[in-house]
Amino acid sequence: MSGPPSEILDKISRNYHLACMKRLTPANSIVSRNEIASWTRRDFVRSGIAAMGALALGGCGRTRALRSPLATGTAADLDNLARNIRGRFLRDGSPLYDEARKVWNLAYDRRPLAIARCADIDDVRHCVEFARRHSIPVAIRGGGHSYAGFGVADGGLQIDLGGFNAVRVDQHRRIASVGGGTKIRELLTATLSAGLYTPMGSCGAVGVAGLALAGGDTAARGLFGTACDNLIGAQLVTADSEVLELGPGRNEDLFWAIRGGGGNFGVVTRLDFQLHPVLTLHFANFEFGWNNIAGAMRGFGDLVRETPDAVRAGFFVNAETGATANCGFYGDAAAAAAYLAKWKSAFPSIEPRMGSSLPNAEGEVWATTSVAVDGAFLEGLDDGVVDVLARAAVTGRGVGEILMGLSNGVASRIAMKETAYPLRGTGLSCLLSAEWKRPEEGERAERWVAEHGVALRPWAHRAYVNYLAPSSADRIREIYGVNYPRLARIKARYDAANLFRSNQNVLPSDGS
Repeated sequence: MSGPPSEILDKISRNYHLACMKRLTPANSIVSRNEIASWTRRDFVRSGIAAMGALALGGCGRTRALRSPLATGTAADLDNLARNIRGRFLRDGSPLYDEARKVWNLAYDRRPLAIARCADIDDVRHCVEFARRHSIPVAIRGGGHSYAGFGVADGGLQIDLGGFNAVRVDQHRRIASVGGGTKIRELLTATLSAGLYTPMGSCGAVGVAGLALAGGDTAARGLFGTACDNLIGAQLVTADSEVLELGPGRNEDLFWAIRGGGGNFGVVTRLDFQLHPVLTLHFANFEFGWNNIAGAMRGFGDLVRETPDAVRAGFFVNAETGATANCGFYGDAAAAAAYLAKWKSAFPSIEPRMGSSLPNAEGEVWATTSVAVDGAFLEGLDDGVVDVLARAAVTGRGVGEILMGLSNGVASRIAMKETAYPLRGTGLSCLLSAEWKRPEEGERAERWVAEHGVALRPWAHRAYVNYLAPSSADRIREIYGVNYPRLARIKARYDAANLFRSNQNVLPSDGS
């Protein structure tokens, strides 16, 4: 394997800090390395997940001891890391390097120092150990679908969890355990075949971990909550390369933080989800085109002010075809027909497209593209908000799109401080996006998103973090609101050197 340029290795050596090697103490509920194997197995059994079998989820079960420490400051460092992991190790110039660093949003063309396609949890531990010793940022790649391109970092070590994609379904206990690189289609293919479902996003190629750790804006949140509300356990590798089990009664501070706090706290190698019965969705879609978009938005806003938990609803402005409102009702067909009649009465001039469907593992297919985004959580559609969005729709024709999804029911009633996820209360999670194919189109797309994202800010201090471009520390602090101080304290406890910062970053601090 070819080594990295000497100037990069010199920089690694210069930036090496002993402070980054500081170990967290046993008082912080982290076991020592020689205890990891027995503790992980014991805690795994206690969690009840072991009853599901000995399937390797890219991290379940016994771990092996880390090999000897890496030498520092020489070209041998990366060679040593490559030898110490079982998975494939790619550097600039290696076959597949350029393909492996590519993410879904082509606006981000970053070049990592190296890419480790980890085969097991010990590969992850070796990579984290290496990155910490050399003060190299870590980028964690699950599905590679981050709007902000966080699955890869310039000059960083990319930990690719694509091989951690095993899924295990316990029908009796209604639990699914998945590896940290599992995609939505892989999870739902397994659960739906068992007649079970857990709330997920609409694109099957999106990574489960990236969705759930940010909270997970999901269609059935009114009945079942968001993806993070259905996360009942996880396994995580900390910045100190320790393996922790998270869940009720197990490292509860970290378990609280990863449910909405993103990838700030470590590498999540396994996630356990609660499952629910599959329900039929009865729906009505109302297509308005470009006629009176402001009036259509106001009508939609009135309809979603109060809804039954079984309702899902959204409003979409397509750059080419204009506006569409949709409403769905899960469960009983007669109850659905009665409720959807209310929507038909609200839009008497529109003949809706109606039907019914079951969850689909593949979902929507999103081709790779370059896209600019911004997000906002709107507590309603008052006149000021409608004016901004209607103007955005008109000026964005041919380039910009608006998506609003209703957050209601169970997801809205969970207390703000129960998890780190900040989007509680009834509201609309809004995404502004603009794609481009040719470089000369990028400036217009980015300008449209930035202009209207800022215009919405007076009505939206919060946002779904997966709907954001890389954002400032001040904005992330504002979005998490009352939960930010606790997140910052947990970050300081488990990742004081901010090794995991290729994300919507929570800065480590005492929370003051």
